[in-house]
Amino acid sequence: MRRAEPATTGALLLEAAPTDGRTELRVVGSPATPSHEVEAALEAGLAWIGVRDDPTPLGDLAAHDRRLAKLYAVTGPVRLGRLPRLGEAFGRAVIAQLVQSAEAHRSIAQLVRRAGEDAPGGLTAWPRRETVGAIPSWELRRCGISGRGARALHAGAVDGPHLERAEQAGWDGLDARLRALPGVGVWTSAVARRARGDPDAVAVGDYNLPALIAWVLGDGAADADDATMLELLAPFAGQRGRVIRLVERAVGARAVSGPPRRAPRAPLSAHRYW
Repeated sequence: MRRAEPATTGALLLEAAPTDGRTELRVVGSPATPSHEVEAALEAGLAWIGVRDDPTPLGDLAAHDRRLAKLYAVTGPVRLGRLPRLGEAFGRAVIAQLVQSAEAHRSIAQLVRRAGEDAPGGLTAWPRRETVGAIPSWELRRCGISGRGARALHAGAVDGPHLERAEQAGWDGLDARLRALPGVGVWTSAVARRARGDPDAVAVGDYNLPALIAWVLGDGAADADDATMLELLAPFAGQRGRVIRLVERAVGARAVSGPPRRAPRAPLSAHRYW
């Protein structure tokens, strides 16, 4: 896995790779990079790959729930990675609002190419908060980002320091602060918090998630709603996001089947891109 992080002497490359049963993390960048920035990048990298996360609560839950135990036997511990910067977690969540994942990835790539910082290895770092705040709305639209999304990105850039302080106070405080921003609702807040490592984040309002949870943890209903999903996840309060990740991994590994697709894929709105 690779990602880029900004630094005063040019963006740094973080690279994590399995080596002899362990994960090796290295930082590549300019020799002039201050040592404290290298240390900060290493610490951010450890959180990014999940080393700083405590996966044991899921094992405790699985020991008392046969549904989770079956999935846990396949996936093992579920560590939650943490994007190093709240601004990036928020920005990615905003861009993913109300669009297909392919569209979101395309918009993210265009924004990063336009405003990010180049790093070794051909990667580009997510743009800094002040850079995002200075991008005109019309230029964000050229990246395929909606007007609502552009307003939310600008508001998040302005409110960035307050968001960071809210996060330090706890996930509930961050949730409230995020949802106070224009164009940010429960789904966007949950997706942003999940990217920052919140083990209880649940993306209410997601198109696919209720059916997935009901199919695997419930009675196999493919037309479940948010209320059904929340009821099924209620016994795992505090770790609901981790349980969701467990389900996603188990389905991805084909340990259990997922719900049938409910409708054909909608075409991408290519007219929004230049």
